Amino acid sequence: MEPKLKKPLAVLMPALIAFSMGQTVLFALAGPVARDIGLSEFQVGMVVASAALVFVVASPIWGRISDRIGRKKVIVFGLTSYGIVSILFALALRSGLDGITTTTVTFILMLVLRMTYAALGAGIQPASTAFMADMSSEKDRSAAVALIGASFGIGTILGPAAAAGLIGFGILAPLYIIAVYGLIMAGVSALLLEEPGHKASQEGPGQSFAIRTIFPLLTVSFCLFTVFAVIQQTTAFYVQDFLGSDAMTAARMTGFCFMSLAIAALAVQGGLIQILKPRPEVLLLTGFPLFLAGLTVYGLAGAFWHILVAMGVMGAGFGLISPGITAAVSLRVGEQNQGRAAGLVQSAASVGFIVGPLLGTGLYQITPAYTLLLAAAMLVLGFAISAFVAFQARPPAAVAVGRGNGS
Repeated sequence: MEPKLKKPLAVLMPALIAFSMGQTVLFALAGPVARDIGLSEFQVGMVVASAALVFVVASPIWGRISDRIGRKKVIVFGLTSYGIVSILFALALRSGLDGITTTTVTFILMLVLRMTYAALGAGIQPASTAFMADMSSEKDRSAAVALIGASFGIGTILGPAAAAGLIGFGILAPLYIIAVYGLIMAGVSALLLEEPGHKASQEGPGQSFAIRTIFPLLTVSFCLFTVFAVIQQTTAFYVQDFLGSDAMTAARMTGFCFMSLAIAALAVQGGLIQILKPRPEVLLLTGFPLFLAGLTVYGLAGAFWHILVAMGVMGAGFGLISPGITAAVSLRVGEQNQGRAAGLVQSAASVGFIVGPLLGTGLYQITPAYTLLLAAAMLVLGFAISAFVAFQARPPAAVAVGRGNGS
């Protein structure tokens, strides 16, 4: 790790961990809780997909805002919004469980609150990624942005662990506690995080880039996160049906599954990539076959521990692919456009989180095998595009374009 990265990471990583914990706790709890409220798998998918649709629009906007006003303000605002809206979301679930609101009203509240969260918190990840790009050299870009993934990986581990450990205080207790943690980290970031040096984007000729230069990589991001969304949104149902268990047991076991995935991703992003510092293309071409191998084991599981192993293998593949995409995009745009580029990557990922939950949960209601076939097809497509990108010469980092040419 570059010495200049250590101080900001001491603040930024715990903040990102808080945000990630909230995501994985929700994925572990939402399915079983929704069933107790009376919602279908497809309705849960609609909640996630609606938020993802907002992310598609909001992420590039927040990325561009961070290019103009700085990364810190966007990160602090996003964390604050995340904490407040997460508490309101937990209260909406509580009202549904207690019968205070009808199933329909609870569903509408969940939709509105998740969309609000997406609109206000969409800047956290692109601003954080751009922060690391501002602070790192091209040679260390893959390792630097992998630390963002590692932070999310730690949160992905701690989130399900919190779900498993705190669920005894009430099935929604983990949501409340982690939301408060997010608010605390918003305050810490406001006080201690130092803005990295970067050149503000002026939105003029020569200051932008053609989206076509990174479009193949945006498509790869879409493929990856479509698969990831399918796995996230159906694993709770898959585990509950596999075990034939109640909601509490399913939530706990699903938490362990996501812990397995996150531990493997963290080991890759926080360990292997930091040591080897491979080129982005290498990360992509090794990550997709690994993810596909894990998916195969997942689909053929004969015991619960097979599912745990499969989630770990998929996590390792994800841990390679995600920073590979981000680093490859970062190296293809100018330093004045890191926030916008990171926002576009997240936007493409968010499209995957629209398609994945809707198709994944919809197909799951027919048969789980269809969800696996969808995921496998998207992984093969992502690998094919990555191979195409790997054998292309890298385009110039900044391309002068007019307003009508992809800017």
